[in-house]
Amino acid sequence: MTIFKSKKIVVSATALLLASGAFAVQADDDTGWYLGAGVTRLDANFKDIDDLDFDDSDNAFFIKGGYMFNDIIGLEGGWLDLGDYEGGSGIKVDADAFWLAGVANWSVAEQFDLYVKLGAFFVNATSDQFIPGIGQISDDDDKTELGGGIGAEWDLGNWNIFLEYNRIDTSVTDLRVDAIGLGVKYEFSR
Repeated sequence: MTIFKSKKIVVSATALLLASGAFAVQADDDTGWYLGAGVTRLDANFKDIDDLDFDDSDNAFFIKGGYMFNDIIGLEGGWLDLGDYEGGSGIKVDADAFWLAGVANWSVAEQFDLYVKLGAFFVNATSDQFIPGIGQISDDDDKTELGGGIGAEWDLGNWNIFLEYNRIDTSVTDLRVDAIGLGVKYEFSR
């Protein structure tokens, strides 16, 4: 499949999602404050300026909270442990991120919502590497990066179960993290 066809499929799927959300019946009032927590599976890709690279995985957890202004638009913040990774040549990377993002929610069925979020991820990463003849080299850096995610949520009243995917691609130690998380969310407004 060519890249052009892949982009057409993604654009078409997004348009279908938006259209179905626009016509869905809003059975529940999803406005107000919420708080959530979950576990996540992280897949990381690291590449430094010396072309040292590795792929690694880790499990971690995250917390999030936010406010839905109406059934469709909200604001969310949270913290995500981006994991601890080890690669060849004795390099270790540890990272975490705080985020503040806008949320767009679509109720596609009475108890099922889809959402997207886009915003700023404040990433801190530390890398350590032992180089023979030189010793231990450490780097600690902070950056603000654009990031986003998509998710699905099963509405059980005040409690919801969600599954979401986030991507953080940061120039801090050239780390890219794909995070798939499963968690619970409590809505205070019901």
